[in-house]
Parts: sequence; structure tokens; C-alpha cells
Amino acid sequence: MGKKQLAGIIAAAGLGVLVVGYGAAFAFAGDKIPGDTTVLGIPLGGLSQTDAKAKLETGLKDRLAQPVKFKAGDSATSYSVNPAEAGLSLDVDATVAQAGAGRSLGPARIWRALTGGSAVEPVVTKDEAKLQAAVAKLAKQVNRPATEGSITFDGLKPVSHKPAEGLELDTAKAVDVVLKAYPSGGTAADLPVQVTQPQADSDAISKAITDFAEPAVAAPIRLTVGDKSISLSPSEFAPALTFTVKDGQVTPTLSGKQLEPLFQKRFKTLETLPKDATFEIAGGKPRVVPAVDGMVVDRTKVVPAIISVLTKPAGERKAAVGLASTKAKVTTEQIQALGIKEVMGEFTTEFPHAPYRNTNIGTAARKINGTLLKPNEMFSLNKIVGERTKENGFTEGNIISGGVFKLDLGGGVSQSATTTFNAAFFAGLKDVEHKAHSVYISRYPIGREATVAWPSVDLKFLNDSNNGIYIQTIFTASKPGSQGRITVKIWGTKVYEIKARASGKSNNRAPGLVYSQEPGCRPQAPTAGFDITIFRDFYKNGAKVKTEQFTTHYNAADDIRCGPKPGTTTPPPGGPNGPQGTQTTPPRTPS
Repeated sequence: MGKKQLAGIIAAAGLGVLVVGYGAAFAFAGDKIPGDTTVLGIPLGGLSQTDAKAKLETGLKDRLAQPVKFKAGDSATSYSVNPAEAGLSLDVDATVAQAGAGRSLGPARIWRALTGGSAVEPVVTKDEAKLQAAVAKLAKQVNRPATEGSITFDGLKPVSHKPAEGLELDTAKAVDVVLKAYPSGGTAADLPVQVTQPQADSDAISKAITDFAEPAVAAPIRLTVGDKSISLSPSEFAPALTFTVKDGQVTPTLSGKQLEPLFQKRFKTLETLPKDATFEIAGGKPRVVPAVDGMVVDRTKVVPAIISVLTKPAGERKAAVGLASTKAKVTTEQIQALGIKEVMGEFTTEFPHAPYRNTNIGTAARKINGTLLKPNEMFSLNKIVGERTKENGFTEGNIISGGVFKLDLGGGVSQSATTTFNAAFFAGLKDVEHKAHSVYISRYPIGREATVAWPSVDLKFLNDSNNGIYIQTIFTASKPGSQGRITVKIWGTKVYEIKARASGKSNNRAPGLVYSQEPGCRPQAPTAGFDITIFRDFYKNGAKVKTEQFTTHYNAADDIRCGPKPGTTTPPPGGPNGPQGTQTTPPRTPS
């Protein structure tokens, strides 16, 4: 065998060994991911494509839907983005492919599978519109404008409120930050933000206290109108005075709205207030009381006048303000156009003498008197009369509560309500809300009466007459031995002639007999209960054009006798004469 033949045999043998070794390497690593490869900390090296996908999906299962956390600047507030709302998802196939999975005969590929590998970024798919919307939502949460400093007053002491920096999200860069942070690793990523500065720093606020705020409350201010003047003390105007930053400068601001109650009180000697036109009844007829225009201190000039002298020394803190003509809100022409010329409906009721009735019925009557309603305006007795309190002019009197007479503030006001209700009834006005007493009181028109209670039970009717109405009350106090009287007249333009009629009583209910030994027991006469239907017939030119009706339900009022039931031996509380010495014979007329 020659040398050449031997060399060929050796070469062929070497090639065979190489082919066998390469084949073994391919069989071992030809479809494997490089050994040191990781994705989001999950090792995938040496795994096939199928195994790598399975491991990656299992390892990231809880993280894929987890909100991505963020922080902005030095703020302690944390923010989050929901991946589904932002249109973010992981492309597992593409990520595994990028990690190096897949069969290949290339020597370099096989060598890298055996010796190489590194951390691989995940492949994230996005819905651009959803991602932009999520970043915009994030910006609303992160962004805050710089806060300008200001100065307010605690009494007469200036108090500084320091300025603060603001934050603004860079939305263009934030899109990439959100993408890179998904899937969440649990650690909050930094958002790209810019710090915005206030226009004036703390030094400017401190200087404004010395230069403006302290001198502003050092002495009173005098406002003059011609030869008249009034003085405003620092304690009066300081609560409405603030210093704020505008266009980079610290400037004073005075709230005229906050000071208006003070102006109204202090300017009384300087101005003549306008008076609205209204009605009065003179000689038995309605008469228009013309409007009167006023001359009031020009509010647009007051605030600038005060500000102009705030930093001046005590002897120079004076400012002149002018008067401005002010029209009445309700003009003479408006009142004349309401068509109030005649009585549409009126009613009178009488009541037995009692001091509380004179007080309460009279107070309500005076508050109702002069009420003016434009077309489609609502009358509300509770709104006009107000809460029945001592401060509002009322005292304690009898009311009905649960079918029993009790003392409470405002007792008797229902007499005013009943009289007003009947006047509106005969004026043909629309009944919106009325409630009869729970038991029948004989001095009221049967079935046609109204009780009221603050604030839940009201008397309301609508002025649906297409003209204005004016309500007049005439009150005569009772005296010992003579009854009192209240008359309500509704003036306007009469449209209908109203006639009232009633059905017979039905569903009669008999009162019970109750013996009471309760402390403070008050005897009560029995009253039968029943139902009755009231009809209101509307006539025009002598012909009936429509009918309205409502049914009133009266409960029976028990016969209440204070003391033990006859035949019993239990002594009543308070001694043998009954509780607190009260009488045991019930009165025949309700109080």
C-alpha cells in the first residue's frame, strides 16, 4: 500500500468521525434553545420549541394579566395600567423563536445551542389605539399643575401658603416605557415626567407679606360718597382679602361677593334702595303701588377703590365711590300687566277665643297678606309662613297628633290654611296639595279644609288663571266672650263662578272610649269618623263647564277620660284627684 493510499484511508476515516460527531451534535442540540437563554428571568436553555413555549406560558401565567405599576418623580403615589385595557399581550411563539428555538443544520447555530445564549426581550403585541388611550388616562392621573403661592389672613395676621412644583407626563416617551414594563415584574417602573415650576417662588410670597399684606390691614379704610362717608375696619375686610399670583406677580384680590352683606349694612346711610312695584288694597279696590328706582353705591367701583389704598399710610387711606342708578326688579308696567282687578274668591272662618290662636293665626295671616303670584307660580304656605318657631313669631297651641290633641308650636295655623284653601277653591285655582285634619273639627267647612305641619304637610295651589293674583288677609283677634275671624281674599281676573256641593257621609266610624292614667292626660270629647266627597263645579256664562272632586277621610276621635276605668281599684298617678289634678270631664269643643 502506497503512502497516497494510506493518506486517503486516514482522511476518509477522519471525515467519518467528523460526520458522526456532527450528527451526534445535531441530534443533541439541533432543535434546542441556546443553553444560557432566559426570558424575563425564566430559563429556557436546552429546551425544544414546544417545551420552551409550555414553560414560558406556565411561568408567566400570573404576570400576563397583572396590572403594570409605575411611579412618577418623587411622588409617593403609585399608578397602574391594566394590560387588557392598554391592548397589550405577549406573543409566545415569536418570543420563543427570538430565543433561538427551531431545527437547523448550521454549525454556528449548533455551536451556539451548545455554548451560547443570553437574556432575550419578550415580543409584545399592542393595540395602538388602546395603548394611546391608556397613556392619556395615565397622564390625567399623573399631571398636576404647579401650585402658586398665596396669602390669606388669620384674623389680622397674614398667613403664607407656599408654592409647589407640578408634574407633567411625557406621553410620547411614556408609550415606550409602558411597552417595556409589560409583563409586570412587580416593581414600579419610572414614568418620564417633567417638573413644572410656579410663576412666583417662596421669596416672592414672603416679600409680598412685607410689602403688601401687612400694610393692607394696618388701619381702617374710609369710603366717601359726596359729603357722606363710612369706615371699614381691617377686621371687617381682611377675611375677604387674599394675595394671589397673576402673570408672575403677587397681586391683591378682594371678594366683593363675600363683603356684600357688610356693604348692604354699612351703605344704608349712603344710598336709597329701589322698591319693587306691588299692589295694595285701598277703598276696597286693588291699586298699583309704582316702582321706585334707587341710587346705590356702584359695586363695580368699590373693590378697586379699596384695593387702591391698601398700602397707603393711615392718613391717606381714603377713596371716593360713586352712586349708580338701580332699577327696581319688578317694574310698574309689569304689575299693571298682571290684570289684578277684582276678587276671584274669598272665604271667612271664625275661631273661639284663645291667646295662642290670636298669636299663631294672626302671625300666619300677616305673612300671607300681600303675597303676589305671577301666572303659573305656586303658592306654598310653608314657604311663605316659614317654620313655626318662637323666633318666627309663633307660640304653643293645640295640634292634632295621632287623633289626639297635643300642645306644639304653631297650633292654630291650620285655621289660616283652611281659610286660604277655601279662598283658592272658590277662585278656581288648581289644587296641588292639601290635607284635611285627621278628625273633623266642627268650625271648619265639612270636607273642605286643610292642615299644615312643618316641613312635611303643606298647602299648595297653582296660579293657573293666566293673570297675576294678589292675596289679601283680614284678621280680627278674638276676645273673651267673642270669636276671632280671618278672611282671605284672592284678587285677580275672575274666570269662573265656582259652586261647591258635597255627597252624604259614608263609611261611618264610631269613636272608642279610652281611660288614660298617663302623666299629662288631657280629656277629649268623642268625634265620629266618616268619608265625604266634595265637588267643585266650574261655571262660565251661566253654564257648567267642568267638575272636580276629592274625598276627605275623617278618623274617629276617641272619647278620652283621664283617670281609672270605673270599677277598677288602681289609683291614678298623681294622687286621688287624677294626674296632676286634671279634670275628668271631657270638653265638648276641641281646643
